Amino acid sequence: MRNYLRFILASLVLLYLTGFVGFDKSQEMIRNQQSEKQTVNRGSSNNAKKLLKFLHEIKGKYTLTGMHSFLEKPDLYAEKIKQITGNYPAIKGYELGGILNQQPSQLQKERDGVVKSAIGWHKSGGIVAMTYHIHLPGECYCWKKVNNGGISQEEFKKIITPGTEQYKKHLKDLDDAAIYLKKLRDAGVPVLWRPYHEMNGGWFWWGRQPEFTKLWDIMYKRFTEYHDLNNLLWVWSPGAPDEWSDPFESYYVGSKKADVLALDIYHNKYKKEHHDQLIALAKGKPIAIGENGHLPTPSLLNNDLKSYTWFMAWGNLLEETNSKDVIQTLFKEDRVLNLNEMLTKRKETK
Repeated sequence: MRNYLRFILASLVLLYLTGFVGFDKSQEMIRNQQSEKQTVNRGSSNNAKKLLKFLHEIKGKYTLTGMHSFLEKPDLYAEKIKQITGNYPAIKGYELGGILNQQPSQLQKERDGVVKSAIGWHKSGGIVAMTYHIHLPGECYCWKKVNNGGISQEEFKKIITPGTEQYKKHLKDLDDAAIYLKKLRDAGVPVLWRPYHEMNGGWFWWGRQPEFTKLWDIMYKRFTEYHDLNNLLWVWSPGAPDEWSDPFESYYVGSKKADVLALDIYHNKYKKEHHDQLIALAKGKPIAIGENGHLPTPSLLNNDLKSYTWFMAWGNLLEETNSKDVIQTLFKEDRVLNLNEMLTKRKETK
C-alpha cells in the first residue's frame, strides 16, 4: 500500500511538471498573443480597435496600398494614383507638421484642410495615416528646424526634462497638434499615428538620441492621458538599417507604447533580413512599410516581405522613382488591396 501511494504521488508530481506546467506556458502564450492584438491604449475608441483587428486579420495575406501627400495639398498624390491606376489607395497618408516656414494662421488653415480631407476619406471607407514632422521646440515651422542634422544630447536632455523652457515649448507644440487630432477623434476617425520617425538616423533633431524613448513617452502620455486621444494607433517607424541608419532595436519604445512597427525603406533596399528582424521585435504586432520611394515588387510582397500590412509611397517620389507600368502592375496584384478591394475584405471579416 505504501509503495502504491508513493507511485501515485510520483505520478502526480510528474504530471504537474510535464503537463500542467506545459499547460500554464501555453496559457501564457495565448495571453501574450491576445495582448498584442489589443490596442496599447486600453481606452481606445471602437473604430481604432476595429482597425487594429483588421490589420491583424490581413497580416501575411494582403498588403494595403498607401499614398502620402503633403500638408498644403493633402489629396494631390492619392488623385495621381487614381489617374494612373483607376483606383484609390487603401490608405491616405497625411502630414501635420509645418516645414515651409508657415505663419501660425497659415498652418492652422492647412491643418484644417487635412482634417476636412481625412474626415471625408474616412467616410468613404478609407484608412487615415498621419506623419508629424515636428519642428524643434520654439523654432520656426520650417524644414531646417526639423531636418537639422541632429542636436547634442545636452540640448535633447533639456527638451525631455520637465520644467525647462524647451520642455514647455515642446508641450505647447504637442497641444497645438492635439487640437486637430481631437477633431478627428470627435468625427470617429481612427488614425495610424506615426511621429518621430527614422529616429535611428542622424538628420532629424530627435534622431540618434540614446534617450529617444523618453521623448516618445512624453507625447504618448500627453496625448492619451491629458488630451484623451483614443483614436490613435501608435506606429513606431525607424529607417531600414544602412550606412545612414543604425540598427533599430535600441530605439524601440516597447510593446506597451506601439501598436504597429514599420520601416521606412528607400533606394530600393528591400531586405528579408530587415523584414524578419522587425517581425521578431514586433512579437505578433502588425508590421508595415512606413514610407518608401521605389515600390516593392509583387514578387517581394508574395515571398520575402509578405508580412508587411501596408506600404506608403512618398509624395513626388511615386513618379520620380517608379514608371507607370510598375505602379499599375503593383495595383493589379491580387494580394495588394486598393480602396475598393479593402472595403470588400473588411466586410468579409466583420
